[in-house]
Amino acid sequence: MLFFSLLMGGILAAAGIATYIFAPMIGPNPIFGVRIGYAYANRETWDKTNRFGGALMALVGVATLIVGLVLQAMDFSMQAGMTALTFILLAGLTISAVGMFAYARGLAQAAPIARELAAVPFRWYYLAPTLVTFAMLVVFMFLIYPSLPVDRVPSHFNISDRPDGWQTRDQFMLTFLGMTALLSALNGFVVLVATREPLVSFSRWGNSWRLDPASGLIFLGTIFAIVNLVFLALLWNIWWFATQGVLVFSFSLILWMTIPLIGFIITLFFVLGRRE
Repeated sequence: MLFFSLLMGGILAAAGIATYIFAPMIGPNPIFGVRIGYAYANRETWDKTNRFGGALMALVGVATLIVGLVLQAMDFSMQAGMTALTFILLAGLTISAVGMFAYARGLAQAAPIARELAAVPFRWYYLAPTLVTFAMLVVFMFLIYPSLPVDRVPSHFNISDRPDGWQTRDQFMLTFLGMTALLSALNGFVVLVATREPLVSFSRWGNSWRLDPASGLIFLGTIFAIVNLVFLALLWNIWWFATQGVLVFSFSLILWMTIPLIGFIITLFFVLGRRE
């Protein structure tokens, strides 16, 4: 429990500080920073949104650290502590995401480009990648549910790929379902907003390349679908460990996979984008 709070809190705090400092220096891009469509309205909006978002992210990280220390001091059980930490972490991330969205939107309304972009007609194929991968995850969860231990499912692994956090079967499944459902809901929300405010799905790379709203929705849906597939791979790995006692692959493989995934995302941006 304490290791989990230190790890997640430290990652969020470091990511927030890095975003606050470096995203304004790098400038608009689809890889690093607060990549809400409104943030790309102009350079000033990008810089301010990333400073605000970086500060929020760092605060969530510090809060996670503090909560973990408090729960440890209060002698919470591992199961209860992990459940509380997971809930607080998800709540903090959701609140900070809403705050970043509202802040960037408020800044972007005055930008000229907010009045230049045409609304995006609703198309189901904007949502298809996320919905299909989410359905795959739900079906897999339904299939493996009976075979998971009722009271002791590993929910966190240390750097040696050994479990150091546990949840009940229902808590574990609800955690996975909640995270992926949140992504699907967020994708749907962006698509619906784009039918009125297309800037929500706009993107840039510096001053030379842009991703118009309709292409931006395809880009966003593909990224969410990739995240769902990563969750599916993690769930398969944990289920195999819980039932067979061994991992299918080391969790460090997920970290190494970020390199080709980033390469794919960059390539997709240039395939869908165009020069200004």
